[in-house]
Amino acid sequence: MLTLKNGQIFFAHVNRLFPNQHAEIQLGTHRLIARLEAPLESGKGYFLQVDLVEGEPRLKLIGTKNADQFSLMRQLSLPNEKGYHALAEFFTKESLSMTREQIQQAGQWVGKASDKKLALDVIKLMSARDMPFSENIFNSLLAAGSKFPLTDALSALRTALASETEPDSIVQRITGLINELGKPPQNGADGQTHMLEGKTAMDNIKHAVQQMGLFHEHAIIRDSEVSGAESLKSLLIQYLGRSGAKMNPAARQAAEQLLHRMNGQLLLSIDTGPMQQLFFDIPLELYGHRTELSFQWEGKRREDGKIDPDYCRVVFYLDLENLDQTVVDVKIQKRITNITVINESPKIKAFAAMLIPELKEKLKEYDYELSAVHFKQPFRQKNKPLQKSGPRLYSGVDIQI
Repeated sequence: MLTLKNGQIFFAHVNRLFPNQHAEIQLGTHRLIARLEAPLESGKGYFLQVDLVEGEPRLKLIGTKNADQFSLMRQLSLPNEKGYHALAEFFTKESLSMTREQIQQAGQWVGKASDKKLALDVIKLMSARDMPFSENIFNSLLAAGSKFPLTDALSALRTALASETEPDSIVQRITGLINELGKPPQNGADGQTHMLEGKTAMDNIKHAVQQMGLFHEHAIIRDSEVSGAESLKSLLIQYLGRSGAKMNPAARQAAEQLLHRMNGQLLLSIDTGPMQQLFFDIPLELYGHRTELSFQWEGKRREDGKIDPDYCRVVFYLDLENLDQTVVDVKIQKRITNITVINESPKIKAFAAMLIPELKEKLKEYDYELSAVHFKQPFRQKNKPLQKSGPRLYSGVDIQI
C-alpha cells in the first residue's frame, strides 16, 4: 500500500489528466489520483511535493526531470555538493519518496560515503521499508552491504585491540573470543572429520551464531537474564560503552563497524506475517582453513505460527580453500529438495557425484526427498544492483539462476 505523508517529495510521471486539476500519477509501480496545484502535461515526469488538505493529497510542483540539478537543488534548499547531486539524479531513476529534511540528511550521508552507489541503494531501501531515518540505521545497512569480508573485519579488530596501551578484561575477552570464532566445539578427536556431516554441521553453525551473538537482543527479550557463554556482540556493546578517554581510535572504529554490520543484518531480516527472511554471516574454520559462511533463509509460517518445514529456501555463500567462491541454493517444496551449486570449477560435478547418493540417504532420514542437484557456472555482471532479488545487501559471487 502506498501512503502519502505531508511534506513528502518524489519523482513521478503524469499518466492522464482529469477535470478540476486532477491527474493519474505513476510513482514506481503505484498509481494514484491526486489534485495538482500547477498545470502539468500528460506523459512527462516531475518532482512533486505532497500537501494534504482535509485528507486529500495535493501535489505541488518542485521541478521537472529536464530542469538542471542546480535549480532543483535551489528549490529544495540543498547545498551545491557532490552527495546532493548524486541523490537528485538517483531520485529521477528510482521510486523514492522522502521529506525535505530526509533528503537533506541523506545528501550528507551520501557525501561522506566512500561507496556512493551502495549509500544510494541503502537510502532507497530505507525509503522503501519506511525505516526510521537515523544515522545508526544507515551506517548499519551500509556495513551489512560492505564488500569487506567478515574474516578481515575480525582480523582488523583483533590487530587494533593488540595496540591498546592498557587492555582490560573486556579487550582480553574479545580477543580470546575472536580467536575461537568458527571453531567447532570439542567433540572428541574425530570432531574435525565429521564437522560437516548431518546434525554436527547444524550444531556447528548454531554454535558460531551464538558465539557472534547475532540474536543477542532477542535473547534479552525472551530471558530476563541471558544465560550461557558471552557473545562477541555483547562484548562489543560493553567495549564501546566504556569511557573513550583511553580507547584506541582504530579499535573503536573497527568495533563500531563490526557492530553495525551485525545490526544491519538484523535490519535486513524481516518477518512479514506468513513470510520470514533471515540473513547473517558467520566465521567458520574448515579443516584448518579460516573462512566465512553467508546464510540466506526464506520460509513461511503455518497457521499455528510455527515455521513450515515443508517449504523453504536456503542459500549458502562460501569461500572455500580449493573451490574458491561457491553458492549452494537449496529449494524445498512439499519436502522435495532441489539443489543448485554455482562454482567456476569444471570438475566440481564429477567430484560431487560420489557424494550425492549419501546426501539423498541423509535427507531421507529427515523425511526429505532429493529431486536433483544442478551445477552451474557463475554469471558475472558489472555494476550489479544491490538488491537484484529480495532485500539482501550481499557482495560476493554474482549469479543468474
